[in-house]
Order: sequence, then C-alpha cells, then structure tokens
Amino acid sequence: MASLTKIQTSGLKFTGKFTPCEEGYLGECLEIDAVVQGKTLEETRRLLQETVKFHLEVFGLEEFIQSQKAVYETFEVSNG
Repeated sequence: MASLTKIQTSGLKFTGKFTPCEEGYLGECLEIDAVVQGKTLEETRRLLQETVKFHLEVFGLEEFIQSQKAVYETFEVSNG
C-alpha cells in the first residue's frame, strides 16, 4: 500500500546506470524501478535523484528493502 508520509531518505545508497543516447542520457536506478532522460549527464543525475526520492515518498521503502536481498552475478553467454 502506498505511503504518503515523508520518510527519511538521507544516507540511503542507490546505484545509477547512465547510458548515452541520441537525446542525451538515460538514467536508471538499479534498486527500484526508476528511469529518467536528460540532455546532459549532470541533468540526468539530478533527475534520477529527484525521481528516486519521490518514488520513496510515495511508495515507501518496501521495494528498496526487497532489492537489498537480490543476488547479482556476472555470467557469460556463448554462440553455440
């Protein structure tokens, strides 16, 4: 259930992935479902931070807490 109460977001760490595109940059937060687009890398960073903060204020910490339990691995794929 969505929580509209303000939560304390200082100190929480998130991972941003920034990919160049024709229009500038796409920014993704790997811990929660947040994607933004900006004209510059700096703008995209700012937009992603604002979006993550808003997401947490609206939906709470549940998705972030679940992401902390995720397992990330590197793997190879071969042709054949």
